[in-house]
Amino acid sequence: MGHYADKYKDKVTSGIQKLYLNTGEATNFARWRYKVSVAIAGNSEVSGYINIALYGAGGNTKQYEIVQGTLKSGKTYTNFIDVELKVGTIKKVTFLWRNNVLQSTQPTLGAAKVTVQAGEDGKVFNFCGSGTVKENVLQTLTSC
Repeated sequence: MGHYADKYKDKVTSGIQKLYLNTGEATNFARWRYKVSVAIAGNSEVSGYINIALYGAGGNTKQYEIVQGTLKSGKTYTNFIDVELKVGTIKKVTFLWRNNVLQSTQPTLGAAKVTVQAGEDGKVFNFCGSGTVKENVLQTLTSC
């Protein structure tokens, strides 16, 4: 089903499976699914959103939203993203957060850990961060 389906015909070995097809609006139509989990560090609770970008051997993605809502230190947020290219072996990720509410104090948040699981083969990549960053400042996490 979909682009590259012929490459995966022998990989389905169990009986019933759910399959999802998500294609892009224009060529290249193929999309690659990743499960991304982000553990938040910091001492603030804000209303905002978190974006993650993947950097790998096959190229780099744009920023993808992982969560929007109340962001709390110590919580882990997970989402599936469908990216425009096959990233391959992921070397690093970037974390970016934005606040939806204007605050007189300048809160800081950071990604303590980001876990990325490739939908194609289930391979898991772990990245560790240190410290926190202000709103709209990129934090780069490397493999740990």
